[in-house]
Amino acid sequence: MSDPVVVITGAAGGIGAAAVSTFLRHGWKVHALDRRAISAEGVTGHECDVINEEQLVSLAERIGPIDALVPGAGINLRPDDNTAEKLTLEAWNRTIAVNLTGVMLTVRAFRPKVRADGAIVLVSSVAALRAIPGTDAYTASKGAIVALTRSWAVDYSREGIRVNCVAPGPTDTDMMSGLRESYTGDRQVQLPQQRMATAGEVAQVIRFLASKEASYVSGAIIPVDGGAIAHSAGIPFPRRRPKS
Repeated sequence: MSDPVVVITGAAGGIGAAAVSTFLRHGWKVHALDRRAISAEGVTGHECDVINEEQLVSLAERIGPIDALVPGAGINLRPDDNTAEKLTLEAWNRTIAVNLTGVMLTVRAFRPKVRADGAIVLVSSVAALRAIPGTDAYTASKGAIVALTRSWAVDYSREGIRVNCVAPGPTDTDMMSGLRESYTGDRQVQLPQQRMATAGEVAQVIRFLASKEASYVSGAIIPVDGGAIAHSAGIPFPRRRPKS
């Protein structure tokens, strides 16, 4: 049997780049899409803007049949620019365009190329499942991804395609660079694991959902948050004691 094929958007950095590395390690052929050029051993890179439907359709035709699709491209705004009171319409539209419309366009272009028994893995956020202040545009876009996951899981089941979604918690990526200081010290103690996730930890779950190992999993929203959603708000965890 030939190696399975995956298409990943937002593949130049963060969770997307980690997903590229993870799929490669597990023997997948990887097509990595991003606005930035990607050049890595074993990866076929494509420069593409996920809100450009013509580019997406053209790439889907060139790439041909695939086994999995990971529409991972996304953006976020700083908290002080992300509330309904302070958001500019331009910022709102840009966030919705990349995080929601871009996902829809990517799936619309590539879904006909996904083989039966293949998978689509979307990327939402714990912000869609639990209130996080100051993330209005981002939360709205990621909440819609949760809804689309369930809708597409039903719609595409007749084609033998599974659709699932990961919902990462705070993850140590460039997107979090302006927020990283918010998850240190006492704030970090509020996380059950008392640290942010690595991009690789999220990517491992994406790879699992894309694989045949998850053959009966569809319509699932999987938090990758170290237990943050399960944690009762306002009750701090004691700091971990160092092992003797």
